[in-house]
Amino acid sequence: MIQRIQTLYLSIVAAACILLFFFPLAEYPNDIQGTYIFYITGVRYMMDPPITVQFWTTFPLLLLVILTMALAFISIFLYKKRRIQLLLVNIAFLFMIILISLVLLYYNGHFEKLFNTPISYQFGIFIPLVSLGLLILASRAIRKDESMVKSADRLR
Repeated sequence: MIQRIQTLYLSIVAAACILLFFFPLAEYPNDIQGTYIFYITGVRYMMDPPITVQFWTTFPLLLLVILTMALAFISIFLYKKRRIQLLLVNIAFLFMIILISLVLLYYNGHFEKLFNTPISYQFGIFIPLVSLGLLILASRAIRKDESMVKSADRLR
């Protein structure tokens, strides 16, 4: 379990999903109104106490991140059932694609129009992209293990 490379990939994906809660995806700076910061949990308006607004607007993103993290974590422990593990990794891959599409295509344009400010991407926007790459690598490693087991069964 621990010695397999896909365990490392999936652990990093789960950790990256946790990091999404702490790093902003984008920032909408405005000299007149202040700065709006787009997190996975909502949009915060940076005033002298920071105000969190629009939690339910970004709830689908939060749900996708939690599901991806759970699938990555569960698939680590399914090392004996490689087909189910591969299925869970592919579903997590699909969730991550949906997350990236929603953030880049819908939410950034929506908030850019809503706040009337240009967008400034932050570090958090790259975390789903890294997770997507790691899910691809984990899927390849699982397939490689499955083909190795099948070839060993043929030799017996």
